[in-house]
Amino acid sequence: MKKVIPDGSKIKTLRTNAEHVSTQKELAYEVRVSERTLREIENKNAPVTIGVLDRLAKVLNVRREQISFPCDNIPPEPPPSGNIFSEALAEFHKECLVPRYDYDLANVTMDEGLLFKQANSSNDFACEIMISLTDEAAEYTQELVAILDGLTWSVRSILEKVSPSEEIAIRRRIKQLLVLLRGNDVWVYHTHLFRRLPERHTPLPEGEYADLSSRFIIALAAPAEWGETSIRVPIDHGQPFILPALNYEKKGGKD
Repeated sequence: MKKVIPDGSKIKTLRTNAEHVSTQKELAYEVRVSERTLREIENKNAPVTIGVLDRLAKVLNVRREQISFPCDNIPPEPPPSGNIFSEALAEFHKECLVPRYDYDLANVTMDEGLLFKQANSSNDFACEIMISLTDEAAEYTQELVAILDGLTWSVRSILEKVSPSEEIAIRRRIKQLLVLLRGNDVWVYHTHLFRRLPERHTPLPEGEYADLSSRFIIALAAPAEWGETSIRVPIDHGQPFILPALNYEKKGGKD
């Protein structure tokens, strides 16, 4: 994959003057790179892929040419050799650092029962608003968020059961709000993850273990243009963690 040389000082200037991504943490989150990588970009002009450069340009509201140097003298990377499938499979045999701030796929839904059950079995809840809301849609969103948040264990005790009559009323209202939001061209997407606590920006030292906390996430976005049923949404793992390498070797037998 071809890489280009970013103009780190220009990127840093644009970042510090931007209201919504003025810190390295904020910009790294939006561009989907680690803060360490962003520091190397800004301070050392570390080479990046075209994809990263495009995301930087989009977030900073400039053209890619304005934040990069001419790269005619950069030798292209050699094409992959051997079996592509084998090379891709080999990547799964390597440990991988999963960053704290990442992206996940969220699926569209009109299932009020699914939203109820996910919220009622999660430690906490988060909502990503990825579309401009009218006043009417904002009111529906505010009520939906309040309902789902109120079902989580962070608000309602895990020992406190929802009565059947209360569940029917809650699910009916969730369904009504989903329909009303659809009428305002707002689709609701959902996903779920386990966060690693306490929150931190570095992996846990060896020998220490994180506490897992379930988080239910919905995202409000525009209707899919080409019939897609999922979108990418930003997530927070709580802390970075190491994804172990897959091991396909058979176990058993004599050592």
